[in-house]
Amino acid sequence: MYRQKRFSARLLAMAAVFSMAPIQGAWAQTAPSLGTASSFSVLGGAGVTCTDSTITGVAGSLLTVTPTATCNIVGSINQGDATAIQAFNDAALAYGELAAIPCPADAEHNLVGDLGGKVLSPGLYCISGVGLLTSPLTLNGPSNGIWIFKASTSITPIGGSVVMAGGGQAGNVYWHTGTALSLDNTRFVGNVLAGSAVTFTGVGSSLVGRALAKTAVTMTGANISLGSDSAVQPPVAVQPPVQAAIAPSLGTASNIVVLGGTAVTCTASGVAGDVSSLVSVTGFPGLCTLIGTVRAADAATTTAFNDVALAYDALKAMPCSAANNLTGQPLGGKTLAPGVYCFPSTTADLTTGTLTLDGGGDSNAIWAFQVGTGITTGTSSVAMINGGQQRNVYWQLGTAATIGTDTAFKGNILAGSAITFSGVNSSLVGRAFAKTAVTMTGANISLGQ
Repeated sequence: MYRQKRFSARLLAMAAVFSMAPIQGAWAQTAPSLGTASSFSVLGGAGVTCTDSTITGVAGSLLTVTPTATCNIVGSINQGDATAIQAFNDAALAYGELAAIPCPADAEHNLVGDLGGKVLSPGLYCISGVGLLTSPLTLNGPSNGIWIFKASTSITPIGGSVVMAGGGQAGNVYWHTGTALSLDNTRFVGNVLAGSAVTFTGVGSSLVGRALAKTAVTMTGANISLGSDSAVQPPVAVQPPVQAAIAPSLGTASNIVVLGGTAVTCTASGVAGDVSSLVSVTGFPGLCTLIGTVRAADAATTTAFNDVALAYDALKAMPCSAANNLTGQPLGGKTLAPGVYCFPSTTADLTTGTLTLDGGGDSNAIWAFQVGTGITTGTSSVAMINGGQQRNVYWQLGTAATIGTDTAFKGNILAGSAITFSGVNSSLVGRAFAKTAVTMTGANISLGQ
């Protein structure tokens, strides 16, 4: 309600200014409030993708921030959390405030085509068609001067630059586009509020200001920072990236060690705990040893399977910071503190070595691993140290888990398809929950202590 009243008050004030003096209204601008979005250098509703670039400041998205190995982010990341959502909403309000300002009628403040070569004083400028920038645009004005550029469609600067003169500050420049802004080898300044995407292409692009897009921000070969001028709105307190994991509730499935949606099949293995399937369980007794109870196709199993599905979704929804994105990195040899770790679109590799999970003296510490596809293991192991407990380790897999020969695995596996224990001497201290089948050959599975 407060934001709505503030927005309405701004519109009334703007309307009064324009009704009294049309030409002066084009000059005397009020900067829109960016709210919590003022803390962000980059904010993309549908995602942020960064390659061969540097972001100095907070990067955020309603969905994901995806930096490659060649992206340097000097600041925190907020993705899919309350901070990112609030900032996106504040940016949307600022976008609406700018959209509501009527364009002046005089030709001086209505621009067409290439903005390069112009020297512009503070004021409101409207751009019809596609705005270009192939040479320097100079913004000349005092330190408290405000420049607002409204483009009906897109702005596509190529090889140009924006230069501040006379004390003008980059933080007081606002670019509002009906659709996209695409920078190619351009040195740009100001706060970009794009109706769709912001794209930095080619080497040598830079932005001193903010890139706030309703859809995606994509950077290749760019440098983005808020800059140091005093007119840039100071950052507010921002929560650190959400890395802490919260244990999902397994509900009635917490009493089960092995659960397969379509089947559980066991050969030459031992299981300590209950085994369940929505369809069938084979191998007990006779082919395998069991210290526990077998349940198949009953109401209790259906409830447990549904509880696992809820836990799976809860794990998948946890935000994972860019620092904890382990794409392309083998797990063997790593020592990891509690938190959320992710392989967004790839397979987790534990084919050799030991993955050590260090609880730091906290027996309640949680580890959550989000894997876009599956996990493959070999002669390897998972070790818990400094109070870490295997019952507090969760593996959420998009597809399958293949636990190979001589693997000593730990944690609760929640697989989007199957779990297969292949070869001899494989073991799991934890739980094996699969949406399809669990197949065990030469394995030993138990909940442990």
